[in-house]
Amino acid sequence: MKINKNVCKNLIVVVISIIVTSQVAMSEGVPCAPNVEGLHYTTPHYNYSPVLFSNMPYDVMISYILIDSILRHSEEAPVMVNSFLERFMNGEISFDNDTLNYAYKYLYKIMDYDPLLFWDYIMKGTAYGRNIHTFHLYDDLSTGCVEKLPRGWQKQLLLRSFYILHIYVNETNLFVKNKTANNPLKDFTIVYSQVLDTIKGKVLPNMNTAYIYDKSDTNNIDTTASIEKTIPNNTNLIFDYCNQWNLNGDGELYYYEFDEETGESIPIGALQDKDGNTWVKPNREYIVFLSPNYECTYNRQFYYALWPIGGVYYHGMFPVEDGNVLDKKNEWGWGTSVPIETFKQNMNSLINEFKNYGE
Repeated sequence: MKINKNVCKNLIVVVISIIVTSQVAMSEGVPCAPNVEGLHYTTPHYNYSPVLFSNMPYDVMISYILIDSILRHSEEAPVMVNSFLERFMNGEISFDNDTLNYAYKYLYKIMDYDPLLFWDYIMKGTAYGRNIHTFHLYDDLSTGCVEKLPRGWQKQLLLRSFYILHIYVNETNLFVKNKTANNPLKDFTIVYSQVLDTIKGKVLPNMNTAYIYDKSDTNNIDTTASIEKTIPNNTNLIFDYCNQWNLNGDGELYYYEFDEETGESIPIGALQDKDGNTWVKPNREYIVFLSPNYECTYNRQFYYALWPIGGVYYHGMFPVEDGNVLDKKNEWGWGTSVPIETFKQNMNSLINEFKNYGE
């Protein structure tokens, strides 16, 4: 294999600079969280980390090897990395620092290549002799640090989303997840969709590992096989979200609308309208920002849900109507109704600031 010296050099700069400066037929619920109902996926089981494949892009493979080597073998790594990040957050290091920008570059690339492989890597934390918890390092880089960059909020969303997809919704189902009386977070919408375009996340979750656990079902379990009987053709992605989550990401469960007939302000379930209709509807298109939500671990195998990212008015699910992406609060700064191709081009321009740094 011919070594790309520039790629290797840049990756070494990143890690050293931070230091120095089949189908699944289930007969029961999630084994490590038997009371958790709803839609779940499982990850492949690996006895080693990082997981590398011979057909990986060279820069992705080297990224894993170099970063993991530092995290495993340097006892000084936690102190040095934390010191670097602290000085950056305190304004002692400029936002255009090469170390961070190269870190973002290769962080984005390894996430984009296979989001769940990266998620498996960071969730294994300090296992396999690592001196730094990999999730904490990812969390630091993708939250407070990136916010200080130009258009930092938008770039933060790009880094924290494991998937950014343009989808067509084939079907939705309502699932009552929490049957406890007076619990405000009680029901979910399960979305069966077809991916029309992948903006981020080249490898989608394996549909063969998806299942719905419902204790109220007479057979106790709705397995992958029964999911397949209900989903329409061309469905290659399933995710769910809570109908009581808020639209605008401010932590409130409800927003209020003024009822002209009664003269009262009435609470409206955040991701459903006043008539009880769910936010995501069949036969419509959306731009969605999704990430795995950890449920539990069993025999080193992770169980997770796939949820939209919060913190934006549409909770990471932007409707597409008449060929335009709707952005009611103009959070991306491109207008409240933007032609979808323009929206994608603008987003890819931001992404390329990560991917093409230093070239």
